Amino acid sequence: MRSIVLLFLLFLSFAITAQNGREVRIDSLESALTLAEHDTTRVNIMSELARSYGGVDSLKCFEYGFKAIALSKKNNYLRGMADANINVAGGYLDYFDSDNAIKHFLIGNNFADKLIAKDSSARNMKIWLRGNYNLGVAHGYQGNVEKEIEIIAMTIPIAQQMGDKIFVANANASLAIKYGNLSLFNRAYEMFKISQKQYEEVGTPEDMLYHSLSFTSCLFELDSLEQMKSVLDIAKVNLDKIPNSFYQGPYYGELGLYYGKIGQYKKALKALDQSYDFCKKNKTNYYIKLLYQRYADIYEKMGDFNNAKTYTIKYINFNDTNHTSDEIVGSYYRLANYEAGLNNYKRAYDYLKGYVSARDTLRVVKLDHSMQQLEMQYKTANKEKEILLLKNEKNESALALEKRKSQSYLLGTIASILALLLFIGFYGYNSKLRKARKKEIQQKTEVSKLKQEQENKVFSAMIEGQEKERKRLAIDLHDGLGGRLSGISLNLSKLDKDEPKEYPKVQLQKVMKDLDDSLTELRSIARNMMPETLVKFGLQAALKDYCSSMTGSGTKVTLQFYGSDQGISLNQQVTMYRVIQELINNAIKHADASEVLVQYMREGNKVDITVEDNGVGFSKENNIKKEGGMGLSNLRTRVAYLKGDLEFHSEKNEGTTVNVQITVDAA
Repeated sequence: MRSIVLLFLLFLSFAITAQNGREVRIDSLESALTLAEHDTTRVNIMSELARSYGGVDSLKCFEYGFKAIALSKKNNYLRGMADANINVAGGYLDYFDSDNAIKHFLIGNNFADKLIAKDSSARNMKIWLRGNYNLGVAHGYQGNVEKEIEIIAMTIPIAQQMGDKIFVANANASLAIKYGNLSLFNRAYEMFKISQKQYEEVGTPEDMLYHSLSFTSCLFELDSLEQMKSVLDIAKVNLDKIPNSFYQGPYYGELGLYYGKIGQYKKALKALDQSYDFCKKNKTNYYIKLLYQRYADIYEKMGDFNNAKTYTIKYINFNDTNHTSDEIVGSYYRLANYEAGLNNYKRAYDYLKGYVSARDTLRVVKLDHSMQQLEMQYKTANKEKEILLLKNEKNESALALEKRKSQSYLLGTIASILALLLFIGFYGYNSKLRKARKKEIQQKTEVSKLKQEQENKVFSAMIEGQEKERKRLAIDLHDGLGGRLSGISLNLSKLDKDEPKEYPKVQLQKVMKDLDDSLTELRSIARNMMPETLVKFGLQAALKDYCSSMTGSGTKVTLQFYGSDQGISLNQQVTMYRVIQELINNAIKHADASEVLVQYMREGNKVDITVEDNGVGFSKENNIKKEGGMGLSNLRTRVAYLKGDLEFHSEKNEGTTVNVQITVDAA
């Protein structure tokens, strides 16, 4: 709970300090809107206005936001639809309407996914990051902290890839705080250590102060008091750089908590007094309630139960809406202990009875609330059932009455024309049926023919690929390994004929070296046929091994592997490996590339593979020629086997990028 309170305080401080800058930005944007000539420009400005008015003026926020959405939709402006929906969602989040926030975040993020699929520039990726990160925050507002952590953690590798260091630092700090709220303090500590290094590199003094005060809560829970003091010292250094900082009150509050933990109660009370004076002067009353609790804790440890009781009563009587029933019940229990410590057993007994009564009432209220919900659901279901039955009865009565009237008025007419209608209808129906059947047979024949042709092409390409692989293997064995073994045989024969008097050490060492080289080449051939690393350790390890083996003095092959290969069948993994292997070989042998980047990204059952090189590339005319090549045919066959799509993007002397999108069987 302490972390949640502190987060709220820090967030509020950001809102206060940013207010003046926001007003200037809003004025500038509204002026620019009056001068905008193009719809896309108007969409971008209105979307930013919606974002700027968030938390300040809800009417303006949603007015500009929904106008931006409507105008984007009218012009089919994908970036505008993504950005505007995300900004409207942020407006709902500012007013704690998490349901509508999640709804619009999902809409905006869907457009953002389509946007970055077409253009993954930094500008568009920032929209995607903002939408997904805040979707996680919205789930956190609903109490689903696990979902919040999952989504925020997903954004961090993307931000790292973009080089957005401050986003990564903020996301890691947010994850640390969430782990602390779940009482996973060891995990929170690990994340705080990571984000601390990142803030030291790119953070402002205000960032460092925010992070340090958040970190102290985790260290307090872990009883890591020595490190807690060192982090508070870092906070003090950065606090001194910011005159009249809002964080002054929280800093002395955390310092008092530290001194109270190590038993230096006078220093603890002095620090709490400094925090209280600052908060009272700056009207930050919501933090004063937390200070009352800490005063009571210190006085209780000192054995001063009178003062402990006084501050606990102040805490209970604090005039706000943030008290929970559990907090009030716990306070009554503490008051009973204080009165017992003062030998006021009658009052202690009264407080204890109040504690038991309040606890039982709380349980009854929770149980009664649950029963009322169930009863309401039951009554609602029965009511809806009754209404449905009445509607059905009414409809049936009306239908019967209408039917009788129709029979009375139209019987004569129906009798006279029924035969003609039946004849015309029957004839027309048969005629259409014959045509439809004939057309259906023709379509099935054409589809069957096309399918057979396609299967023949795929089978032919696969057979040719296998023959090509066998031919390559035969050449490797004959020219490479066969030549080496022939040389070894000749050397051994020579030793046998010469019959040297002394031990032929030098000659035997040469023979052993040739044997080692032969074994190395044999392993290389075997690895090309079926990589042992892939079978034992999976696709990621095999790709890492292969990229390392292909990196030489003139070529650098880099692998970026995001996601997992778990659950993907061995056949699919081998086929993916072959596809990537062929693309790397093409880049090095045919494109003369000195740098090759291989990216593997998996989300659910979707796998995206990108191989990018800085080679010579090729023109559209050369691309058309390559379409008939054996290598490209084999690639397309393997990708088709994986239920995927293959795309080439290249310009002459500009390098080549190959994108492969695959649907795997695993979910």
